Amino acid sequence: MYRIPVPYFKLTEDFKIINVSQSVTHIFYPVTSFLDLVDWDSKIKFKQIKSNPSPGVTELNLKTTDSPTTLFTVYFHYQQKEKVIHLVCMNETSAYQHVQLEFQQWRKQLEDHGWNDVVATNEEPDVSFEFHKKQAERKISTINDLLGILQDDLSEVGKLEYIKLIQSELEDIKGLLRS
Repeated sequence: MYRIPVPYFKLTEDFKIINVSQSVTHIFYPVTSFLDLVDWDSKIKFKQIKSNPSPGVTELNLKTTDSPTTLFTVYFHYQQKEKVIHLVCMNETSAYQHVQLEFQQWRKQLEDHGWNDVVATNEEPDVSFEFHKKQAERKISTINDLLGILQDDLSEVGKLEYIKLIQSELEDIKGLLRS
């Protein structure tokens, strides 16, 4: 099991760690119970995996050597007869960082080149620029409204900081459109 190329945990029914893959030793602190790696807000959710259909998938905030909370997609298989739980933990931070990088690239393009260089238009520059600028501001407002609807649900699963970051990025873009 040590050579499995992804973060893999083998646990007892009471979440004690029996075995791990090598990558676990590079990502997580050495602990005896998997619960010690689970963020406080995710513990109740994690404890319910024994009652969920298995195999299954869930998202958890886990404590890593790099960060106090890192989002992971956790694939689990609870073998009730053997009283063993198998977990594979896939870090989702890179997906979030990809979206953040895209926002930063758009912001940089807007700062360096202006709206018309970023969005190609076939209309008259003075008319289309104002039209597209207002249309973009409306779309940003719509996205913010949709994020507001999702905010309570995402807050419950400990992902509120992602909404706040997206809203902040959208406000920055809106500010660039107004300047």
